[in-house]
Amino acid sequence: MGRDREGVGVTGGVEGSLELVVVVNNVSSPQRLIDFAKLVYGLTNLRSSLVFTRVSGMAAQTGIPEVGRYLFRLGKPLLILPTPQDVIDLLKPDKVLVLAKTEVSKDIEEVASGLRGKVALVVNGGDTPPSKTELSLGDHVMVGELDPSTPPQAALAITLYVIAKKLTWKNI
Repeated sequence: MGRDREGVGVTGGVEGSLELVVVVNNVSSPQRLIDFAKLVYGLTNLRSSLVFTRVSGMAAQTGIPEVGRYLFRLGKPLLILPTPQDVIDLLKPDKVLVLAKTEVSKDIEEVASGLRGKVALVVNGGDTPPSKTELSLGDHVMVGELDPSTPPQAALAITLYVIAKKLTWKNI
């Protein structure tokens, strides 16, 4: 990314202000692994990294090698750990957000502009609702207009877009 004289990236974001760690938990589909990787690294004005946890079934057998090869070609990092708690223990984020529609969830529109430092965003990659353990990891955020049955790839795509837009507009 290029810089102007004030050190602000051409896309408008101040470099170093937010490091987003997207934690995708509970994936069993190889195609979903690739979809999540493309989503996380698709927004070029968002400094982000990807961690998969609790990968099972065909996703573990064929999906991990495939997504690893894809990300290696792009020069992007990938980390695979047993649980989301391991991510928190290892990477020590300043804040943990869980993408889930619950009674206490805040809309991502309200939260996004205040994000700073290293933020872990935990997303349930399966078709079932997040577990109580997953929900206990951090503050709940949601895309207010989405139905809870929306596929996790779509919910993550909109969430990342909102975060990227809020950071870009705030730092112009």
